[in-house]
Amino acid sequence: MTTSAKPVRVSPLSGVHASWHIGKQYRFEATRWLNGRADGHSFTAEAVLCAPGLDPVGFVIDFGRLAALKTHIDDRLDHSCLNEHVSDVSDEGLAAYLTGWARTHLPDDVADALVGVRLRTGRPRGPAVGFAVEFEATHHLNGLAAGHPCGQPHGHSYLVSAAEVDGCSVPVPEELRWHISKVLDGSVLNESLDLNPTSEQLARYLSDWMDRGPATLRVSETESSWAQYTRSRS
Repeated sequence: MTTSAKPVRVSPLSGVHASWHIGKQYRFEATRWLNGRADGHSFTAEAVLCAPGLDPVGFVIDFGRLAALKTHIDDRLDHSCLNEHVSDVSDEGLAAYLTGWARTHLPDDVADALVGVRLRTGRPRGPAVGFAVEFEATHHLNGLAAGHPCGQPHGHSYLVSAAEVDGCSVPVPEELRWHISKVLDGSVLNESLDLNPTSEQLARYLSDWMDRGPATLRVSETESSWAQYTRSRS
C-alpha cells in the first residue's frame, strides 16, 4: 500500500484497453394494467452510454444533453397509467420503448453512444456495507460553455464502488479507501489532482492508482448519476 498522502499524476497503464460507461437515472411514479391487475410502482429509467474515450472536457456525454429524455418521461409517463402511452408495459417493453425514443430524439452523437435504457421498479437500494466508500469534495470543471453550472465551484457527496469485468460487485480495497480519505475527502479536487475532475476522470485516476485492483471503478456524484472506468490488459 502506498504510504504517502501526496497526490500524484497517474498516467494510463501501458498495455491496458479501457472503456467508460455513464448512467443517468430518471424516476417516475406510475401504474399499469399487467396480467389482469393494476400494478403501480416507483419506476427508475436508467440511460447508459459508453465510449472508448472522453471528449476534451473529460465527459463521455454531458448529462445535460439527455434533458429531452427526462422531459419526455416527466410529460408522458410520470403519474400516468402507462397502458395509455405504451403498447407493451412490461419492464422489458418499457425499456425498449424508452431506448427507441432516445435513439430517435436525442442528438446523433448521444444516440450513437447510447447502450440502452434500463428499467427497474421499487425504491433504489444503495451498495451493501463494505462495497462502497463515500467522500465529500469541492470541484469545478474547465472547458465548459459560458454559464454551465459545473463551471462554478460546487461540492458533491461522492460514492465510489468497484466491480470485476463480469459486473459482479466487490468490496472496495482498504488501500483505496485509505487513499480516498487522505487525498480526496474534504479537498478541492482541482488542487488535489492534476486533471479536470469529471466523474469519468476520477474513475480512471482511482483505477490507475490501484494498478492491479478491481477491473471497474464507479464514481457517483449524485444519487441519480454515475461514471465508471473499466480496464482490461492485453
